[in-house]
Amino acid sequence: MCGISGIVYFNEIKISRKIISQFNNQLTHRGPDGEGVHVDEKLNLGLGHRRLSILDLSEKATQPMSFSNERYWMVYNGEVFNFIELKDELISLGYSFQTESDSEVVLAAYSKWGRECVNKFNGMWALVILDKEKQQLFISRDRFGIKPLYYLRNRNLFAFASESIAFNKLHGYTKRINSNNTVSVITNPFSLEGTGSTIYEEIFQINAGHNATLDLRTKEFKQYKWWDTFENRVDTPKDYDDQVAMFKELLEDATKIRMRSDVPLASALSGGVDSSAVYCMINNIMKGQKVSRVPSDWQKAYNVGFPGSIFDESHFAKEVIDYTGGKASYLVPDYSNLVDDVVKTTMLFDNIYNSPIYPLSMVYGAMQKDNYKISMDGHGVDEMMFGYKFSIKKVYLNAIKTGDYKQAEAVLETYLGMHPQEEREAQVDDLERSAAYHTRSTPNIMKRGIRKIGRLFVKKTPNQKQINWFGGYSPNEFPVSSIDDSVGLDYTGLYNNFHKTVLPTILRNFDRGGMQQSIEIRMPFMDWRLVSFVFSLPTSSTLGGGYTKRILRDSMAGLMPETIRTRKLKVG
Repeated sequence: MCGISGIVYFNEIKISRKIISQFNNQLTHRGPDGEGVHVDEKLNLGLGHRRLSILDLSEKATQPMSFSNERYWMVYNGEVFNFIELKDELISLGYSFQTESDSEVVLAAYSKWGRECVNKFNGMWALVILDKEKQQLFISRDRFGIKPLYYLRNRNLFAFASESIAFNKLHGYTKRINSNNTVSVITNPFSLEGTGSTIYEEIFQINAGHNATLDLRTKEFKQYKWWDTFENRVDTPKDYDDQVAMFKELLEDATKIRMRSDVPLASALSGGVDSSAVYCMINNIMKGQKVSRVPSDWQKAYNVGFPGSIFDESHFAKEVIDYTGGKASYLVPDYSNLVDDVVKTTMLFDNIYNSPIYPLSMVYGAMQKDNYKISMDGHGVDEMMFGYKFSIKKVYLNAIKTGDYKQAEAVLETYLGMHPQEEREAQVDDLERSAAYHTRSTPNIMKRGIRKIGRLFVKKTPNQKQINWFGGYSPNEFPVSSIDDSVGLDYTGLYNNFHKTVLPTILRNFDRGGMQQSIEIRMPFMDWRLVSFVFSLPTSSTLGGGYTKRILRDSMAGLMPETIRTRKLKVG
């Protein structure tokens, strides 16, 4: 995990080590372990790298890294977690290696397979490779945009960096706010991140799952899509138990390869289902299997508690630690320098969101103080397994709109279970209003049925038997359109949340929060194999039985505390 940068001038400005270093060193927080630059005066190009040493801590693994008699030069931010397997394959094809890093494997893979090499990578990355022979830059961003890559291109120059803050010190450019984009993101903080645009004039992002090339002779820049999750859906077992077994196998391997490191790793443990699943899976792997390239120090978890607040989940985190026999640090916010901390983290964030990212810096800062460089986190589940209340609400309204009241009944129970008991009456009122809006042109008999669903559920006790929500009305009076066992309407919203709006914004926030404290965040649920599998499942496998994240919960049976595995209340 590092910070990368580069500049190519097309005008009279001559590149120098000073110019690229000034630009590159705005990213020191991303890579405090060292700086590297490469200048090619003939191409009027400079590459910069700030290093956070994680795999192969020796000087041989520094960047910018060259390969094939210095034909190729690369700067690379991220990790390709299957580098051991790729290295073995490349060795069998006649390649030899001088380091134990994944960076050299990435370069060799590009040398062998060209731009198609990214299809072999399992990980997170933003990388730029200079081919001096072709006088071309190859640029790539991982499938889901976990690692950021910003760029600026005009008639005078092309520049790229891991964060937009680097452009504060780009020689030959004056940073300016884009008013329209700024208004958009203030109005809706999830509206911009997945589009490739930013709040600054001329500064864009390489889109997630995209590659790009820049011809240094003609100045031609092309960006193209290399990954689409829907085009990479897979065949899944028909039997749900078989689906659970396959999901568990994928999660286990995704976690195992993300534990590869030459430095200690920790876990961010909120006490929710997702982070608890990652921590418990790590413990299960380490207690029952032989694994390679994993540090001896992997047991520590970090939790931020908010005593006296509804947001305090520290007691859930303690249950997980007691269950696994792990170690934990329970943090409590220090408000003594709150204003300064909020200002500092926001200025370094260099973007707009609806809340400060200071709490993220707090938990990762505690890890950094204890000499950790990696955090294992549970991101990605909410966006692809109906983990948000608004996602469930959309499914409910879709079911109402299509007349599938059996589905509506099941989803309503799940939705209300995500709220505290005292909030459920108000939520039913809100759902009635929303449902009435969505069914304005439908018969009154349907509207009465909607009201019965909500009212009866609020009064329902845990021991109460199944209720006939529509009283004396015959089910045949209602048109039924089953969306429960098909990949359709429900997944459209999830796909957008995962690829275009919510998750891209959250990934950006956590990248900034972690890297402000020089912490690399690894996310087993973001393994492309797992994502493709989940988006290939019927809705009933991820939303069913009264639960969100159904298949995850069932796959963790016996591996985590039941109180955590069956938690319905959504805190966030």
